[in-house]
Amino acid sequence: MQWLKRLKQHINEYGMAVTLGFALHRMLSRVHPTCGLYWYLFYRQPIQSEQLLREGGNLTFRWVHSFRPVLGQLPRPIENIEARFNQNVACIIAMKQDELVACAWFAFGRYVEDEVQCTYRVPTHAVWDFDVYVSPRFRMGRTFARTWQAANEGLSERGYKYSLSRISAYNLPSRSAHMRLGAEHIGSAVFLKLGRLQVMCSSLKPHLHAKLIREEPPELKFKL
Repeated sequence: MQWLKRLKQHINEYGMAVTLGFALHRMLSRVHPTCGLYWYLFYRQPIQSEQLLREGGNLTFRWVHSFRPVLGQLPRPIENIEARFNQNVACIIAMKQDELVACAWFAFGRYVEDEVQCTYRVPTHAVWDFDVYVSPRFRMGRTFARTWQAANEGLSERGYKYSLSRISAYNLPSRSAHMRLGAEHIGSAVFLKLGRLQVMCSSLKPHLHAKLIREEPPELKFKL
């Protein structure tokens, strides 16, 4: 049967545990959008100032620290993009003429997670990267690597040494892309959301945390 073939393929690629977690997540999210099983893997990678790729192409890069109309080209709700700048974040965008083809977001000091209720505390010499995006028709080339290199150059000039990130255990392509850039797995966390209840189990302190919607969310502190 076709579904059994897809299941075996998923198990071969992701492993049994992740496959079961993803199946449970899909089942819960179909019951209600406030429910789900979120499995995060945390990565650390060094910020490198040297150029690993030759200059070329017709992309231009620039940093933005507040909402700009060009960000409306992203496949994200405008209100979500605007809300990001309420935190201490910056975004590097790659432009081809007037088209936004890629971007990467970085938070400084702390980052409030937007899928679950959690805050990440980041050391002063590190940044938190999230929502690295490349337009579908540019994903087969070097756009991702060039955007990441441009971001590294800018962050290195400001004295940052590491970039931290969380990637869904269910997103193998993103995990593979970060590993190719030298990312190191440094921890994990699983969040079970059932309406107003959220339960967290993490390899980082606090290792266990349970809360109702109005209680204080957990705060994960990274030590490098």
